[in-house]
Amino acid sequence: MGRKVGIVSVGNTEYTSTRRETREKSEISNAAVKQALDNVGLTMKDIEAVVYSSVDGFEGINRAERLQPCFGQSYNLPLYSLNTGGTGGASAFKEAYHLIAAGLYDLVIVFASATFNVVVDNNQILNTAWHPFFEKPIGENVITYAARLAMKYMDTYKWPEEIFAEVAAKLHRNAAKNPYAHLRKGYTFDEIMASPMLSYPLRLYEVCPVSSGAVCLVMAEESRARSLTDTPVWIKEMASISDTFLTGYRDSLHFDRLKILADRIYKRAGIKNPVKELDVAETFVPMANFEHLHYEAMGFCEEGQAPELIKDGTTEIDGKLPVNPSGTVLCTNSGISASLTRYAEVALQLMGKAEGRQVKGPPRIGLAHAWGGSNGQYHAIGILERD
Repeated sequence: MGRKVGIVSVGNTEYTSTRRETREKSEISNAAVKQALDNVGLTMKDIEAVVYSSVDGFEGINRAERLQPCFGQSYNLPLYSLNTGGTGGASAFKEAYHLIAAGLYDLVIVFASATFNVVVDNNQILNTAWHPFFEKPIGENVITYAARLAMKYMDTYKWPEEIFAEVAAKLHRNAAKNPYAHLRKGYTFDEIMASPMLSYPLRLYEVCPVSSGAVCLVMAEESRARSLTDTPVWIKEMASISDTFLTGYRDSLHFDRLKILADRIYKRAGIKNPVKELDVAETFVPMANFEHLHYEAMGFCEEGQAPELIKDGTTEIDGKLPVNPSGTVLCTNSGISASLTRYAEVALQLMGKAEGRQVKGPPRIGLAHAWGGSNGQYHAIGILERD
């Protein structure tokens, strides 16, 4: 069994539109890293290794990490760079966890940033996760894929399209309380239903923006973690799963690989009833209807019953199991950063430091999830806990 690993600090930037972004990537990077280090009185001289994640295509350059002066190159720190698409931030988190648990390093930062402001058409990059058959003749993209899932869900379980506006309204309410969120207008159900239709049944405010920003976590082995903070958050379990980009066998109704992963990690963590045993969850929801699919794949409810959890308030900030109190990716879509942010947000909740969007307690155990690939080929789940 490896060493116990804790998160001791989180650094964030405020997230903005890529169209209005004026900061260089290095400026965003430095801001997140500096905040994370300052929180616990560290400098880059104290860090033993850096784990970074990005997708070169999104940044318009090969080896984006070479442009990051905040990584401590002047101190000859080892740099681990990972790219697993949308789950890249979660993969970087898992790598940092493994490096410390294995005893290679005692103090590591894990970092992700996204600007997207140099790529003319991000959709061309996203579509590399599709089989060419879907991209070229059919014109499939992430939004039309999500809309297809939404239509199948409505048709199968006889739910009206309003269920997606209900979950979107919950997420926009939460984001309005999050000082780092990109969209903080708190759109209401009526405003969401009145927003333009993008691909039936999904409307503009039920689909994520494109955001620029960065996030950094400081992670340490147990004795160092306890010496740096009174509120360390421990990694109880961490796992990921992947799938082919082929789509012919899929039913367009479930995230079946996510269910396999959730069942696997619950068994390892000794969780039998996630709604009762988890205190908070952050999942990767770029389109409103994905939250329904996450509930069902992760065992929060039976298949087809996810809208009931929204209606009865179970997943509100003050509910039995608060899900996405940050507003999640629907309100802040920083790509690779967004997948690492799910882990950062759960850590902040367990530390009792989620300003504005803190759930009651503070919570003791939480779930963080990342989703990647335009066709949902990749998932990662971490179970985090505090003393």
